[in-house]
Amino acid sequence: MPRGSSTRKLARAFSESRHRARRRPNPLDPSGILATTLADEPIHAMDVGAAGGVAPHWRDYLAVLEVDCFEPDAEECARRQRESPPNLHWFPVALAGATGRRTFYVLNRATGSSLYPPNDPVILEYSGRSYAGVRRVIEVDCLSFADFLAEHRRPMPNLMKLDTQGTELEILSSLSRAQLEGLLCVELEVEFLELYKSQPTFGDVHAFMRDQGFRLLDLRTHRSYRNANNQPMHFLRRYLHTAAGTSALSAELVAGDALYVREALVQAALQSKRQLMAYLCLLRMYCFYDLAFWLTEQAVREGAVSASDARDIARDIAKGAPRPALSQRAGVVGDVTRRFLWAIGHDDHEVFWTRRKWPNQ
Repeated sequence: MPRGSSTRKLARAFSESRHRARRRPNPLDPSGILATTLADEPIHAMDVGAAGGVAPHWRDYLAVLEVDCFEPDAEECARRQRESPPNLHWFPVALAGATGRRTFYVLNRATGSSLYPPNDPVILEYSGRSYAGVRRVIEVDCLSFADFLAEHRRPMPNLMKLDTQGTELEILSSLSRAQLEGLLCVELEVEFLELYKSQPTFGDVHAFMRDQGFRLLDLRTHRSYRNANNQPMHFLRRYLHTAAGTSALSAELVAGDALYVREALVQAALQSKRQLMAYLCLLRMYCFYDLAFWLTEQAVREGAVSASDARDIARDIAKGAPRPALSQRAGVVGDVTRRFLWAIGHDDHEVFWTRRKWPNQ
């Protein structure tokens, strides 16, 4: 076999090894220090916009979560409750910024429905009427977040996911600053364009979250090509004969999912061992392993946990991490692999954050 062919095969094997690396995090070890600490006082979470079920990246952590889910359709909500474990609670409630009767715009794609009407001159530039067309307009009874907590006697969550097509900010705004202090981590949908009439956009959401003491930790972006004549990717189809997205053709930033955590991360985490474990569990859930290890070491320096506990915590965190491919490893093996790939011109490295599927990078 020619040497060049052999080298190419070897390079391909090194390259493909990164794709064979285990990507999906493992569930928490039920006998580990994180799970046992949180067993008697689980993390309270709320999934607002849970029509498809609880958030997929939360499912491996349900043993340490108590989750309130929202599904305004009473029949669907009852069905979900029958099929759910006892720590998932379903509420037939439409959350909003204020309690009262509101107009609700049901779109052709139900997941795009909102209390705000679609802004056709903008949304139809990126989505066809099969998604963004209004199927019907109904009236719904809404509860503010604050009124929901009081009426249903629910505790303020530590973790919250909001996916409500433009009303995320008004829902959070119905809470007092004191109530919001209970939140450690918030995942919410944001729009960079006014896809719905008069909706707040990312700048408004970010300003509010910063004012409430949160830091933007991550942002998964949604990008889109332009439509025309109700045809997706109309201009790329017409001029470039292209009907599928590619990284070679830039797409416009339209929306995204933002992840916020308390700015005073260390101070909040060190209030108690349980609070520290909750924070570490949330960081592990979203694959922020380096931040979790850093926080663990800070906890030792502050005297919040012993060095022995810190070792147990680090082992527990590490169990969920993906194994590195050869070309990603630290140490001699990784160094040699990377130099080899660079030397033969087969370094197919791509900046890792350009390819995302949350919570995995």
